[in-house]
Amino acid sequence: MTTHPDPHRPSALPELISGPDELLAAIPAFLGFTPHRSIVLVCLDGRESSGLSIGTVMRHDVTLPQSPDGDVMSAVGVTAEMAEVSAHFASICARNEVRGALALIVDDRARPRAEGAAVDRRIRSLASRLAHDLSERGTDLLQVFVVSELTAGTRWWVAFGPFETGILPDPATSPVALAYLLEGRGVHESRDKLKEALAAVDTAVSRDVEAWVAVKYMDEPGPDRGPLTAILSQFATWAAAPPDRPAVVHLSAEKIAEYGVWLTRVMVRDSLLAIALTGYADIAEQLWSYLMRLLPPAERACPATLLGFSAYARGEGALAAVAIDIALDADPEYSLARLLDRSLLAGARPEMIREVALSGYAIAELCAVELPPPIE
Repeated sequence: MTTHPDPHRPSALPELISGPDELLAAIPAFLGFTPHRSIVLVCLDGRESSGLSIGTVMRHDVTLPQSPDGDVMSAVGVTAEMAEVSAHFASICARNEVRGALALIVDDRARPRAEGAAVDRRIRSLASRLAHDLSERGTDLLQVFVVSELTAGTRWWVAFGPFETGILPDPATSPVALAYLLEGRGVHESRDKLKEALAAVDTAVSRDVEAWVAVKYMDEPGPDRGPLTAILSQFATWAAAPPDRPAVVHLSAEKIAEYGVWLTRVMVRDSLLAIALTGYADIAEQLWSYLMRLLPPAERACPATLLGFSAYARGEGALAAVAIDIALDADPEYSLARLLDRSLLAGARPEMIREVALSGYAIAELCAVELPPPIE
């Protein structure tokens, strides 16, 4: 899984990261969740006088080898999966012309390194493979940090070179996490928890929604202008409501079903891609996440994809990947979700997605609908 540079990151970010402690504590904020048994690659755009300039951040699950007799501590080398991951990271760095990077391996199976002691050979093999692959593609891996878990007070150490260690500050109160929190972006306990927060539910409401969906498909279709105008009007109403009033959660089962059926119209869906660039983006993401939890699978794929698209456009790769996974679980052949999934795996940058979003304006014009302007 890959998460990308966020065009809306706090402007003071370089000043917030001045050393390994701050960098490691910021990883959950960058990803949107706390990684476990993961390898994280932090690409550096350069070095600023005040700290590191952070570029793309990539993460993948870690698998460690076992020896034939099952003794993990005597195992050597890397698994085929990790070799593929390392090569994939290197290819993305080469494509983006990344010259320097730092890595973190967070794994509760890694034994803390003491001064003068060797690093767990499995961890060192993985770190060495990553360094080699990056170097072959023109990227210098400056260091690989190792930690058993990303919690306050945990000791970190390095995989290469002279002994270096430190104590992790609380990631929840790191300057980067607090800066993101002020912008309304929190950190989930894990990727599984993030997926759980967006997963479909089986409740009386969802069953009512499913019944209403069948009814709504029997309505006279009419031109796409009607549904698109109605959705935009609803966004405007919610935007004008008091901040402490969560309007989306008051939708009736009939209205949820109606929105779900409307979104199956390709012209309506593709017009709404542009909303990711507007002042309605946050409200729209609330609606997409609400709909995807309550709609049946066939209708769930679209709002899940729209949420993934919007998150991708603003650089939240973790949320984008989870939403797209849910869309593909609902409909493995949903073409827009498959396209976004391939783009994530290829390391396509958010700027490319934002360019795609601009096409929504031309499609809305074909529907005789004027969308709100993009925010610069």
